Amino acid sequence: MSSELHEEIRRGEEGGRIHRTVLRVKAFSHRHPALRVIHMTLVTVLGAVFVIAGIIMLVTPGPGWLAIFLGIGLWSTEFAWAHRLNQRVKRLAIRAWRWWSNIVAEWRFRRARDKPHHLVQGPRHLRVTAPESVEK
Repeated sequence: MSSELHEEIRRGEEGGRIHRTVLRVKAFSHRHPALRVIHMTLVTVLGAVFVIAGIIMLVTPGPGWLAIFLGIGLWSTEFAWAHRLNQRVKRLAIRAWRWWSNIVAEWRFRRARDKPHHLVQGPRHLRVTAPESVEK
């Protein structure tokens, strides 16, 4: 399970068509002083809108944390502190995912160990052995 999370994060960091487009727009805007100011203002305002909307959605229905992380992700394209915060949150999320995966694996192991012998531990669930091998 942890490798699936690592693979998904790696694919996200590689970027795709949208990522390349954002990098081209950023490179273009940083060549012109007026566009640089407009780009920085736009990123700052959009990031703030997403973060504020996310905070509001924490107490109202909606994907609050998603909006907050999206706003911080926008800020991290321009601000080093936001990028460091983003990296720290990613490390904490991976650590929490590993911790949870280990707990679930331990629960499954104990459940498989304490069940009758015709059940064997599977990779994600309990499997029943072939009917002819079940003792009666």
